[in-house]
Amino acid sequence: MTSKPALLVGISGCSSSGKTTLSKLASYAVPGSILIHQDDFYKHDNEIPINEEYMLQNWDCADALHFEAFTRELQNIKSLGRMSVKPVKNDNHDGVLKFNIDDGFWESINSQYGTRIKALSYMVVFVEGFMLYHDECLASLFDIKLLLRAPYATLKARRAARPGYRTLDSYWIDPPYYFDEFVYKSYAESHRSLFADGDVEGKLLSSDITEILNDETTDIRNVLVSVLESVLNVESELTSNTLTG
Repeated sequence: MTSKPALLVGISGCSSSGKTTLSKLASYAVPGSILIHQDDFYKHDNEIPINEEYMLQNWDCADALHFEAFTRELQNIKSLGRMSVKPVKNDNHDGVLKFNIDDGFWESINSQYGTRIKALSYMVVFVEGFMLYHDECLASLFDIKLLLRAPYATLKARRAARPGYRTLDSYWIDPPYYFDEFVYKSYAESHRSLFADGDVEGKLLSSDITEILNDETTDIRNVLVSVLESVLNVESELTSNTLTG
């Protein structure tokens, strides 16, 4: 059986911007889709780079990831329409039941989009990660690029509310200064080229990236609907171009 071509949807943003939540919901809404978490490509604990100033592991830099393997896997999916490796899951990803979205919403999604989703001629691949657009080779693989944003204070409060993170070998708990000196600083450094004056709290310059505000007033259901519409519209364009090309 011939594999379907792949449509890659990047869902990125700073830690605690809501990218994992959105990617889980989007994948659930599109049966048969694939969901890839970038942090399933983290290295083992003893391979994580050490920040010399704090003498502490830096989990928020590209060198903490098997970045080349991650990029190769997406290239493989893009060219072959299937995964070549099975990532080692770190169990930091919640199921959709946690988000308390009522059955009525999912029924409305199925009623409005179900027929079109079932007729998709592309395999939809949602890729969630904190560092997807800083590298030109990686960024070029995505057919849709989404960047979730929230104010600094909101991101910091959400991160502080988390008890910790399961790694491949242990359990990580943030020191009090970790968000400012590692998480947010790394996000700012790796994303400044996308923003006016290098200010990641300011105006997004990249025209091929769609920004999504996900602050305390945001209804994630509305965001999900906009993502589904984007996926269906882009897939329709790609299919049309293939037929006429």
